[in-house]
Amino acid sequence: MIRKRLNFLKKQFPNLFQLIFRLRDALLNLPLWLRVSEIGKSEGRLSVTYLTTNFPKPPALRSEFAHGGSVKLTYLAETFPHQFPSASLLYAVSSVGHPLRTAILAEAKRKGLKIVINQNGVAFPAWDGLNYEASNRELKTVIHSADFIVYQSRFCKISAERYLLPPQVPHEIIYNPVDTRLFTPDACPEKPDALTLLLGGNQFQQYRLELALNTLKALHREIPNARLMVTGKLWLPDHEAKEWTARILKELDLTDHVTFTGAYTQAEAPALYSQAHFLLHTQYADSSPGLVLEALALGMPVVHLENGGVPELVGDAGIGVHVEHDWDTINLPAPQAMADALMKVFSRRNEYSQKARQRAVELFSLEKFTARHKQIFEKVLGS
Repeated sequence: MIRKRLNFLKKQFPNLFQLIFRLRDALLNLPLWLRVSEIGKSEGRLSVTYLTTNFPKPPALRSEFAHGGSVKLTYLAETFPHQFPSASLLYAVSSVGHPLRTAILAEAKRKGLKIVINQNGVAFPAWDGLNYEASNRELKTVIHSADFIVYQSRFCKISAERYLLPPQVPHEIIYNPVDTRLFTPDACPEKPDALTLLLGGNQFQQYRLELALNTLKALHREIPNARLMVTGKLWLPDHEAKEWTARILKELDLTDHVTFTGAYTQAEAPALYSQAHFLLHTQYADSSPGLVLEALALGMPVVHLENGGVPELVGDAGIGVHVEHDWDTINLPAPQAMADALMKVFSRRNEYSQKARQRAVELFSLEKFTARHKQIFEKVLGS
């Protein structure tokens, strides 16, 4: 009853409630505002502060929960430890948010710190609808604070140029890293007997899971005992996601063929992923997923949609299924086309597996990533 009355008042007096919410947020963020003002510039040596989701705290450890862009902050902080309140350089990933992100960047700029922005994807109409311009507004502010931009893929650069109009500052395309000593084919030497597909990461988009389930159903025509392992969290609201999932599993008669593992840490990822033979990546126009690189390092071939930044990562270590790329509409392939690609990889799985591991070691090693960042940091500080 109270909730209904509150919702009624919100509709009747929207401006008043917006003001109330702003005051509430200001009070809640007051301790953070005070911490932001502590940012200072250190002279001389290279020292880095990272804009994490819980700034000014350091990036998560590998044993803690982290996903997406936060993972590379974890990796970088192992070589360049997080410094606060004083640092010479601030490193931020565009996909890693913070309630005071623009204020933190502005304060760092005002105090004379150099700023490196690691640019991931942007919002575009295909997945964000009419809200894409509003979603990109803060990203524009973020990227325009940069003294140097690291683009995570060529697709990330193209996307930013189309929707963010980045500043004319030095930039470079550097793919995400993978720790090839941790993610290794030996992480789990014994694979399950039944062909098992991995749908990794978080499943925040319903279509990703739906395409994967329908692909598994199509694959059952050739391999009736094939399985699917789904990691991470589902979309919100949680109860609706669970109800939908239970219903479609029953409709497709796949309840006994699909396993949901839930959230996991970076330290747990190698053994978890290694329980599958192939990575099935169903996200449309994904910018530069670290998940794909981790699968490659494990020697897992990847079947994916052939748009976004993923084809740049996978190369000949898997198969991309054709889709018409459209900035305004998500175009998905037929599940049978995905299943056919899986069968092709399955028929040459040892060859694809060797290519996957080799590609990860040669192109995406953590050592190369950190070494190149050291050069960039020194260049930026010397300019």
